[in-house]
Amino acid sequence: MVSLGWRSRLGVLLLLVVAICAAVAGCKNASDRVTTIRFASWGNEVEEKNLRALIAEFEKRHPNIKVEVEITPWARMFDKLMISSAGGRPPDVTRVSSEWFPPIVAKGLLEPLDKYVKRDNYDLDDFYPEALDGWGRYKGVLYEIPTDIDIYAMYYNKDMFDKAGLPYPDWSWDWNKFLEVAKKLTKDLDGDGDLDQWGCAVSMWWEDYVWQNGGEIVSADGKKCLLDRPEAYEGLQFMSDLINKYHVAPNAQEAANLGSMKLFTTGKIGMIVSGSWAAELIFKNEIKDFTYDVAPIVKGPKRRATFIGGAAYAILKRSRHKNEAWELVKWMTGKEYQRSAAIRSQIIPSRRSVAESGAYLKLNAPPKHRKVFLDMIPYGHPRPHVSCAPEMFQIISSELDLVRLGKVSAKEACLKVTPVVDQLLRHQE
Repeated sequence: MVSLGWRSRLGVLLLLVVAICAAVAGCKNASDRVTTIRFASWGNEVEEKNLRALIAEFEKRHPNIKVEVEITPWARMFDKLMISSAGGRPPDVTRVSSEWFPPIVAKGLLEPLDKYVKRDNYDLDDFYPEALDGWGRYKGVLYEIPTDIDIYAMYYNKDMFDKAGLPYPDWSWDWNKFLEVAKKLTKDLDGDGDLDQWGCAVSMWWEDYVWQNGGEIVSADGKKCLLDRPEAYEGLQFMSDLINKYHVAPNAQEAANLGSMKLFTTGKIGMIVSGSWAAELIFKNEIKDFTYDVAPIVKGPKRRATFIGGAAYAILKRSRHKNEAWELVKWMTGKEYQRSAAIRSQIIPSRRSVAESGAYLKLNAPPKHRKVFLDMIPYGHPRPHVSCAPEMFQIISSELDLVRLGKVSAKEACLKVTPVVDQLLRHQE
């Protein structure tokens, strides 16, 4: 009996040892488990290289998370995201352009982030409110964390201004001053009767002309198109007049071979409105023969205003790894990531503390007065938060092409397109 009791006790002891070892091994295996998440973005070769380098740093600091990076050209990104979310296999984390934000949210594709922010006490106060409200929140709910800002300003050819003996643009300029200088810069250089140099280019972002004249595209509730108001179509008529009445901006035929941006980079246009991104993605490699800088958007008859947008990171609602996805979102919107991205790509960080630091303001690259971009942020005007935004802007832009060509007045085009947009707004999600 004693011998049997001893064997029983030994057996129990061995079982306990095995159980403890198994538990320890189980904990170790759990801690060593690697979760793979998929991240989708757009970008050219340089952007992709920079992005992968930053993702590699995240993986180094988070050894239990592996990130599969999927790069798609910007022009195809929206469609791919919508298709994969509808019936395929969407990514866990995606970069979202401010232009796509309303329709993506309206489709219910994104995970609300407020609970993650509250759980981790994630500080949002450092972000520019224009970014958070413009393409972070939708109807009061946070769906995205902004990562960068695209704000528009006026690039100008300093050499052209110097040769003409004209002062550089500044904050005092309004539409009248802009037109006055544009006329002086517009010239037939070889005397053949055709213009070879223009004072300006008409902005691709026609909304600026509406906003600067005190107009809006849609009502505050997103239910009514307001382009049939005088402040809207009169602003757009000024856009047309720059081309067709004053001839200070190239018309479609004159810009056909190169396009307005190329005419600027080759020294044939004095002033052009474009985004902060243009300095890195276009001008860095294409401007060789002159010095350029950047100035504020001119003030319109009613106010100073320009398009503001950018990009943000979001978690897809169908993600099966939301906690790991949130870790990636936090990293890619953090100060260290934004500092590195600013140095590598000249992007404007969405965090004020980083944007106003040397990481962005002291970049050893033109434009010299890049602080103008930050100073323009309070004047930024995001596009309307309507789910039918892509279709709406396509319809409006098609009509405004005729205005730029001088075939119809801005008033005619706006009166024609307003009821079409109204119907679209009534049926939006």
